[in-house]
Amino acid sequence: MAQLQNEWKKYWEDRVSTDGSYYGKTGSNADKIINILKIKKGDVVFDIGCAVGAHLSDITDKTGADCHEIDISPIAIKLNKDKRVKTRVADMEKTSFPDNFFTKVFSLGVFEHMPRSLSVMRELNRIMKPHGLAYITVPNKFSFFHITKNIKMHLGTWDLGYEKSFTKNEIQKIVNKSGFRLVSYWTEPHIQTANIFNRLDNYLNKISKQHFGFFVHFVVEKIGNVK
Repeated sequence: MAQLQNEWKKYWEDRVSTDGSYYGKTGSNADKIINILKIKKGDVVFDIGCAVGAHLSDITDKTGADCHEIDISPIAIKLNKDKRVKTRVADMEKTSFPDNFFTKVFSLGVFEHMPRSLSVMRELNRIMKPHGLAYITVPNKFSFFHITKNIKMHLGTWDLGYEKSFTKNEIQKIVNKSGFRLVSYWTEPHIQTANIFNRLDNYLNKISKQHFGFFVHFVVEKIGNVK
């Protein structure tokens, strides 16, 4: 955990201003999360890898849900401004939340940073209520970006981030071993199209949204406990 914390400490020091302006309002992105998870007042919502917390600030405004979030970076947590949202620095492999606590969970572009995906999903299972829903996004292994990333990693020119990519089969195996069922799965292209590889991914995504695209999106439901 210490190495991961140090890497993200440098990331935040390099990229984030002290006034928390890394994120503004998330707008339609918060609406998308609310719609996918059907978040409403009375839900206990959890954001894994919250950065400066803009998503849950918007979700609190729109739903009145009880919102919690964690990040591995103390700098990111310090920049959280919304006191209605409960924040803490934590490693997702071992949190201090009670069993069967959260009804709705989301994590956008964070799981790929964590070395042990199955351990994270098992901890997520522990802290979620039965039949709770989680919405997760990760990089797609079936993308041109994944190929170029691996080349840069081999050459030692890759910056921090996108450490892992996933296929549907890999996700399904992790889901099956951690007490969840896969509710839905789809891919989406990257919004930035200046990069030729992103454009190629976007073209293939039009052919098959189950296989090609920059991002994988999936929703899981907790169906049982794991030891």
